[in-house]
Amino acid sequence: MPNIKSASKRLRQNSVRNLYNRQIKSFLNTQRKKVIKTIETKDKNAIMEEYKKYASALDKAARKSIIHANRAGAKKSNMMKKINALK
Repeated sequence: MPNIKSASKRLRQNSVRNLYNRQIKSFLNTQRKKVIKTIETKDKNAIMEEYKKYASALDKAARKSIIHANRAGAKKSNMMKKINALK
């Protein structure tokens, strides 16, 4: 346990932020799974709709520094490669 008042506040802040970041990362994984499931149906319109939601969620997470901006770009690129492989 922290002995200093500011250290105990930092501990509380970190636990709240950790919970928030885990929720966002879990949401990103759910969105990724939805895109992959839609890719299996091979419905191009539905795939692009789900991909746009996924890309938007990645960009938002990168803006809030939950994931690194380059990591978000890499994830979007990899997903687009999977989508383009259908053609």
